[in-house]
Amino acid sequence: MASSDASILIARAEVARAAGDLDTMRATLVEAFRAARSADDNEAMAEAALALPSSLGFGVHPGQVPAYLHEAYLSATDQRTRARLLVGLTRAWTYGGEAARAADFAAEAQDLAALVDDPAISADALDAALLTCWGPDDFAERIRLAARLEEVSGHLADPELRMTAHLWRLTTAWECLDVLAVQRQLRALDLLAEETGSARVTFFALSRRAMHAQVVGDLVAATELRDRLGLIAAGLAEADVPAVLHSLDAELARQQGDRPRLAAEAEEFAAFALAEGIPSILGQAAVYRLDAGEPELAGLLVDQLPDLSTVPHDVDTLLILTTAGYVAAGTGRLDLAAEALALLEPYAGRSVLNAGAVSFHWVVDDVLARLAAALDLESAPGWSRSAQAAYRRLGASWWSTRLGEDLGTGGPVPVPAPGADEVHLSFDGEVWSIGRRGATFVLPDLRGLHHLRHLLERPGVEVAAVDLADAAGGHPGTGVRASDLGAVLDEAAKRAYRRRLGEIDAEIDEADAWSDPARLERATVERQAILDELSAAVGLAGRDRRVGGTAERARMAVRKTITAAIARIERHDPAVARLLRDTVRTGTWCRFDPDPGRPVDWVLDVPPR
Repeated sequence: MASSDASILIARAEVARAAGDLDTMRATLVEAFRAARSADDNEAMAEAALALPSSLGFGVHPGQVPAYLHEAYLSATDQRTRARLLVGLTRAWTYGGEAARAADFAAEAQDLAALVDDPAISADALDAALLTCWGPDDFAERIRLAARLEEVSGHLADPELRMTAHLWRLTTAWECLDVLAVQRQLRALDLLAEETGSARVTFFALSRRAMHAQVVGDLVAATELRDRLGLIAAGLAEADVPAVLHSLDAELARQQGDRPRLAAEAEEFAAFALAEGIPSILGQAAVYRLDAGEPELAGLLVDQLPDLSTVPHDVDTLLILTTAGYVAAGTGRLDLAAEALALLEPYAGRSVLNAGAVSFHWVVDDVLARLAAALDLESAPGWSRSAQAAYRRLGASWWSTRLGEDLGTGGPVPVPAPGADEVHLSFDGEVWSIGRRGATFVLPDLRGLHHLRHLLERPGVEVAAVDLADAAGGHPGTGVRASDLGAVLDEAAKRAYRRRLGEIDAEIDEADAWSDPARLERATVERQAILDELSAAVGLAGRDRRVGGTAERARMAVRKTITAAIARIERHDPAVARLLRDTVRTGTWCRFDPDPGRPVDWVLDVPPR
């Protein structure tokens, strides 16, 4: 075939895509790829290969698509094209449920993107990198990459790249229960849909709005949004449209208590999961069977899940573990319940979403409470309280009420009285015991943990960083005075910083008025950086800090060690880490201010043996 034949076939594939016929689109693109190969047309090979991933549904095996992309990549000579093909390979493998194969391609795509210095390719490469670090252990990196993607795409005209950035920021906001960030990203998607008039962007914006309406219990709005989505989907060529609609339908039926409709959705989920071999969807089917009043069928489905200890740490990890745990607790599978509990405890404080934040399932602590109750463990009430606190924060009243009812309290668990939530941070001379009662973990001796305990023992009291450092080191008052090398910042530098602060405040107001989140974030980050510099340079009553002074050295050391200690805690218990970050202030003077909305009884002494 001639090269022109490949171009004609690619055009036909686009017609099939516009008509919503993804099977014909995929077959035609494969034919176009082969025609381009016969004509030795590397450019047409790449064009056909790059269009293939859009025909893939999430979780469905990618077939030969990665092979075509890889062949085109090996044949391409243009670095931009090679970078785009690497991104395509990453997406094909990740969408196909094999993210581990995609990691090297994503890393190489970022290297090439840096080389060609093209913002659009950089944004694509960042999206590829995000796809490969969607596991529960990659949370901090995911937040960093999502913020970077939003910054890069903020000045690009391509609405697809901007939408991708907002979806990632929305997902991470849900994960860490940041309600304001969720609202901001939903609004950004709304504006993008209005400004572009794109049916695809509108579909994604409305679907995430529908999910949010379900979470906050506005089922009327959720139903209306679902109906609008159905109309848009009829003319939209998007592989994941059926999955999005079924997810929304199942969660609506679940909250409305419509058992027959929920059972029908469970049947759809199970059939698809078994046909494609997708554990996360099978786990959802099991949950829907259980909530539809069919525990035996739910048990049969969960018994087909893989051994939980072998589940890869990727996008579906928490969904598989929590669905298995939920059904294990509800059907009396105590061995499975104990295994799920042990595997889930490190991820307490997280919310559980399916891929792309299409639907919200629960918070991890909810399932931990159910598992602990099924196993008759003392930790059940503590997990329940932390789950209820998360649901109150989100406004998720249906989940709150249901958890209380299922654990036999007859409704939502009340706000705990001060001291009701017991958290340990104690040192026995060798190791630290940290975490909530019944879910503690051990850390080695870290100086930052001594700093934290010293502050927790003195709520509301300001402690000088220099005294804190000395006390934590075990030798109060023995710090060595450093020589004074002069002021950290001279007067001209301070004036320049303050002038720039005025300019940034104006930029923030303008970015907020124009709904430009990327610009707003950049300005906010710069403002905070300048404030940090001024804070480092100016002490109480506006006095200059001196370079090399003991107070300045102590401030920097204490802040660094506390930050490192909280980061270590976060690996085991994000909720405790978040509580410490929110209530402990560092600087020349440090202070612990308890949060009245999250009362905690801190256990700081080693309990008697």
